[in-house]
Amino acid sequence: MKIGFIGLGNMGKPMSMNLQQDGFELTVFNRTREKMIPLQEMGVRTAENLSEAVKGQDVVITMLSDDRAVKDVVLSEDGIAGHVAPGTVLIDMSTVSPSTSEEIASICREKGIHFLDAPVSGSVNAAESRNLVFLVGGEKHTYEKSQPIFESLGKCHFYFGPAGSGEKAKLVVNLLLGVTMQGISEAVLLADRAGLERETVLDMMKETVLSSPLMNFKIPLYLKDEYPAAFALKLMAKDLGLIGELANQTGSNLPVASISQKTFEQAVAEGKGDLDMAGIIRYLEDKS
Repeated sequence: MKIGFIGLGNMGKPMSMNLQQDGFELTVFNRTREKMIPLQEMGVRTAENLSEAVKGQDVVITMLSDDRAVKDVVLSEDGIAGHVAPGTVLIDMSTVSPSTSEEIASICREKGIHFLDAPVSGSVNAAESRNLVFLVGGEKHTYEKSQPIFESLGKCHFYFGPAGSGEKAKLVVNLLLGVTMQGISEAVLLADRAGLERETVLDMMKETVLSSPLMNFKIPLYLKDEYPAAFALKLMAKDLGLIGELANQTGSNLPVASISQKTFEQAVAEGKGDLDMAGIIRYLEDKS
């Protein structure tokens, strides 16, 4: 299977490396060319431009930051949709609005391109260790055909229905992720201000029914009070904004999600967007 992989950020780089290690015939491209160098040194074929990366491929995968980036790479005058042949499979693994996926799917359908929206649940550590969870929408036969890719990159995958369904499922997951991250940070802040030792409080949390892989993964950040981004705060803010849009479209009353959206957006506005999402505690501390 020949694969073109577009987007070599924190997630795309380890994902593409895993595909290479599993023997897929891979070509990668990133608009910031320096990000291709480590893969080039591994023997991965790199492309000079987007057209070279996607022409003649069986599958093209995009892993990009937001709706604007995905639309630009896929639908612009020089985008993927204009360069690939009918029958090509396009899998967008970015987290974007369901309406963006539906729009891309419609245009791909007209061109004979098979489209899947397949956002991932999991951050950099999960990408490196092949523990991602794929949430997929689109044509079911295309999903079934693409399972070897999902199995190379993750621990499981779920099919939810027509195009846009995978993105809707991702927003459901990230609603819980965002409010949980804020809740943990608020609990740590309250403990600090109440005079409790942070390390002991975090040890206590690990032994309660509230313990979770997320909490255990973030505890070292709280202990060091340093927040290098595995999943950037600004991306969580972006996703909470998409959740708010979907809530409005579906008539869903989500008061807790709405509060978290405002908190994360204000934290980004105050310059904390490049911290890990656990760094929301820094914003909460500033406001306390």
